[in-house]
Amino acid sequence: MADSVSSSPDEPTEVRLLDAAFGLFLTQGYHGTSMRQVAGRAGITPGTIYNHFESKEALFVALLSERVPHRAIIGALSHAEGDTVEAIIQDSLVRMVDAAADQFDNFRLMFIELIEFQARHAGTIGQLFLPQLMAFIERLKKADGRLRPMRPVLLARAFFGLFFSYVLTAALLRDVAGFEVSQEDVSQLGEIFLFGVLEEGA
Repeated sequence: MADSVSSSPDEPTEVRLLDAAFGLFLTQGYHGTSMRQVAGRAGITPGTIYNHFESKEALFVALLSERVPHRAIIGALSHAEGDTVEAIIQDSLVRMVDAAADQFDNFRLMFIELIEFQARHAGTIGQLFLPQLMAFIERLKKADGRLRPMRPVLLARAFFGLFFSYVLTAALLRDVAGFEVSQEDVSQLGEIFLFGVLEEGA
């Protein structure tokens, strides 16, 4: 669990600070955590923090940039296989769900950004991944299979919106029957995105 993370004195100071802040932010929130607490958990003096981060907010932004779950999830797209739109979408979803499996604490970090910062840094963080995302959409457009004419950003939002709603509900409601991740669900999720929810000819 993130709140039990302890940093090794052999690790670089910046890594120790990020690890310490991560555990404290998740258990106490951003505003409930002091720089003195971060320093104590990292095993350094409070003043040393400012040799690495100019403020607590700068520390949070560095942590968010490093551990935002989108990094692992969108990174999985570059390994997606297939020659058709359908094959690429289905393989991408499998890889993205796998990549999201150990990202729950990092999702919680995103919730801190949304709740305590009102998504102040989300746009800047999002720009880090936009090139990879747009490259994926371009690949879909060039694959076999006819896509409806639509703005690339809308296509990306529809795809990732469906995906994130699935993995977040699976994580948040993991103790509720029917919300566990399954291969069949992931395959059907791809079919919903590609073909909708109506039967053919309905």
